[in-house]
Amino acid sequence: MSDELKVSKLMTQPVLKIDADSAVQEAAEVMGKEHIGSLLVTREGKDVGIITERDIISKVIARKADMEKIKVKEVMSSPLITVDKDTTGEDAVRTMVKYRVRRLPITKEGKIVGIFSTSDVTKLVEAVQASC
Repeated sequence: MSDELKVSKLMTQPVLKIDADSAVQEAAEVMGKEHIGSLLVTREGKDVGIITERDIISKVIARKADMEKIKVKEVMSSPLITVDKDTTGEDAVRTMVKYRVRRLPITKEGKIVGIFSTSDVTKLVEAVQASC
């Protein structure tokens, strides 16, 4: 398998993080400012989950909850489902389908170094088409 089809070549970097005790409002503001759809959630320096636009919409806005009062840890998705940087894009997509997630944190030696998302699947399809 060529290197260009590995998630390490397709993933988005850097991974932005937010503390689990932060307000959802702060997470939404960071996502909006940075034009991203998710943030890695940390607690005491450890990666413990992920919060996505979908989490905010379905678990906060749709329930008319106060984004200033709800904490990230209350709506984040956890535990993290990750794959190694040497995983192929195809295997990453299989993992996403299996666990019904739209974003996969990518690890290198146990540390998260990127995010592979549904938008990165487009890069994978283009790479496959180019190799045909």
